[in-house]
Amino acid sequence: MSHTYKNLVFTKHAWERLNDRSLNKDSIHQVVSFPDKTIHNQKNFKFIRTLHGRKIHVVATPIENNKYLIISTWVRGEKDKEPFIWQLITLPFKIIWWILKLIWRAIAGKKSKNAL
Repeated sequence: MSHTYKNLVFTKHAWERLNDRSLNKDSIHQVVSFPDKTIHNQKNFKFIRTLHGRKIHVVATPIENNKYLIISTWVRGEKDKEPFIWQLITLPFKIIWWILKLIWRAIAGKKSKNAL
């Protein structure tokens, strides 16, 4: 699979983050081509655009032939997806925690009813 798309060249890190953050190459191209806001520092540009209600951030460096090297991407206010193996490992603990919370609420509810 190529790590290039139109005038964009993706680093390995940025390429991996596309999937982690449920982004696609075309969305990144739209953000870079038509940003709502652009922030420039010494070497890099940070492009920001809201697409489909998601505030997408892209950090890129200009390279030859009017191309951009995409360094990283993320969506403001969203967490990365957890890897499936991590979901499997943590599932029993989440279930136990959920059961303990139910028990705690039931005990606390009985105590508050008895106090009345």
